[in-house]
Amino acid sequence: MTELIRFDQVSYRYPGGQDVLGDVSFSIAQGEMVYVTGPSGAGKSTLLRLIAALCRAQRGQIVVMGQNLSVLKPRRVPAFRQHIGLVFQNFNLLADRTVFDNVALPLVVRGYAYADIARRTRAALDALGLLRYEKSLPLTLSGGEQQRVGIARAIVTKPALILADEPTGNLDPKMAMDVMRGFARFNEAGVTVMIATHAIDLIEAVPKRIIHLERGHISDRLPTAASRLGETHGVR
Repeated sequence: MTELIRFDQVSYRYPGGQDVLGDVSFSIAQGEMVYVTGPSGAGKSTLLRLIAALCRAQRGQIVVMGQNLSVLKPRRVPAFRQHIGLVFQNFNLLADRTVFDNVALPLVVRGYAYADIARRTRAALDALGLLRYEKSLPLTLSGGEQQRVGIARAIVTKPALILADEPTGNLDPKMAMDVMRGFARFNEAGVTVMIATHAIDLIEAVPKRIIHLERGHISDRLPTAASRLGETHGVR
C-alpha cells in the first residue's frame, strides 16, 4: 500500500524546554484509519498538529503526502493543508453564520464558483444527515449535530486525510458513536483518517489500528479495553 504519513525519530518540545514527543517513529498507509491513544498530556494533539504543519518538530523527519515537512516553506503550508480536513473537540463554528455558510467557508476562501460551492456544500451536509439544517444557526443544533457540521466542513474539500482531535469529547455516548461511525464510512470511501481519542469504548466498537502514546513515546502497552482487539500499534 502507498505510504501517506511517515515519522522518523521525531521529537518535539514546547518553547521553554518541556519535552512532548521523543523519538517517535511510525508509518500510515493511504486509506488506513488509525487511533492515537494515551493519557492526557501524552502528546496526542501535538502529533496531529505536527502532521498538519501547525507546528514543526525540532528533530527527526515527517513526510506527509510526499511532502517533507522539515523543509516545507511557510508560504507553501496553506496549499499543503488544502488536502487535510481538521476536526476539533471544540466545534469552532461561526455562531452568526448559517450551517450552510460554515460548511461552505473553506470553498469560499479557496475561490470556488458559487455553483460548485452550493453543490459540494449540500453534498457534504447530506452525507452527514444535516441538509435540513442548512439555514439554521449552529447554536440551535445539539452538540452532536454541531460536531457533524464541523466534520462536514472538514470533508467539503474532499481531503485525502482527516485529522480529528478528541472529536467525541463533548458528546453523549449515542452521539459519539454516530460520529465515530461517520468517520469509518469516510474511511471506507478511501479517506485516510487519524483520530486522537481516549474513548476506549468507541475504539472497541469501531476497531482499527492503534498508536498508543505514553509520556511522548510510542508504547507497546495498549489501553486495557483495546488490548482485547488484538490490534498492534504499528510502529515501523
